[in-house]
Amino acid sequence: MKFNPLPWLLILAILGLSWWARSQLIEEQELAFFCQGGGQSLPCKMRGFIAKIFIQNGVGYFALFLGLVSAITRSGFMGLLAGIVGMASLILHGGDHAALDFAAFGFLLGVLTLARAQFDEYRDQHRTGQQQA
Repeated sequence: MKFNPLPWLLILAILGLSWWARSQLIEEQELAFFCQGGGQSLPCKMRGFIAKIFIQNGVGYFALFLGLVSAITRSGFMGLLAGIVGMASLILHGGDHAALDFAAFGFLLGVLTLARAQFDEYRDQHRTGQQQA
């Protein structure tokens, strides 16, 4: 079996997308001024949506929840979800350091569980190949 880079590339894509959203939608001063003046363009709506989701820091807590579930169940898919949500929360956080801690812990649990799931799959297939020989 070959290494499956797709989950890791997806997490990196979320990193890039989150970084873009933060720099172009959240921290852009001209857009903020335009949106506060009553602008109803798509970037203003996206900016408002992102701010509403991340301002209460619920996404960081959700990342921690997903990370714990992935570690308990040893599910690679749940680990991937925790990695994605944790990455987005780390980049687009609302400024509360406690929520960042939760997001970071959820992210780490998720990616470690994902790596473990991929290793277990590789090990199981490798053992099967040795037993047949």
